Amino acid sequence: MSHVERVLIVDDHKIFVHLLGTALAGEADLEPVGVAHDTTRALEMVRSLHPDVVVMDVRLGDGDGVALARELTEELPDLRVIVLTGFADAALVRRAAHSGACALLAKDGDFALLLEALRTARRGSFFIGAGVPDAAERGDERLVRAGLPADGGILLRLLAAGFTPDDIGRELTLSRSETQRRISDLVASLGVDGPADVVAEAVRRGLFRIGDG
Repeated sequence: MSHVERVLIVDDHKIFVHLLGTALAGEADLEPVGVAHDTTRALEMVRSLHPDVVVMDVRLGDGDGVALARELTEELPDLRVIVLTGFADAALVRRAAHSGACALLAKDGDFALLLEALRTARRGSFFIGAGVPDAAERGDERLVRAGLPADGGILLRLLAAGFTPDDIGRELTLSRSETQRRISDLVASLGVDGPADVVAEAVRRGLFRIGDG
């Protein structure tokens, strides 16, 4: 009997999780072994169920999927992580590529691409699904045209996920002073009083949506 890949699904959209689990269960060489809706439960289930692959959304209810991917792959060198996103920018692509994940796919992309990644993507490589580069380019251009810094997208995403400046510095491997400088540039570009106001202002202008990722 050929090897069956054990798959854990991590996403806080319950209908999507149900549909994905049902679809994967129809594949003879893939076995969905569990579902987690937040980062805490995902960590518990990975450690108890020992899946071969984790398929997770970038944006989770209690945290950031890319940060979770980094934590999981550092702890478990053989684990493969596939990240799904509903909205991409170039900074997200870079973060995912450096997180230890082996693939970044558009959440609304072709199911066949996800199956291909589940079967072929391996640690040490990074597969980018069709549609992600185009979305990333559009996202960056939109923010830059609006006068935001080139890294505005990733800063907004992390601030919206509840990251502190120190958390952001660790995630992006920046010094404290460089992190503060980049956040200050974002604050100035949006004309707000401080970091606490940037996400709300970006949402008000239509530059960012809560749940982007």
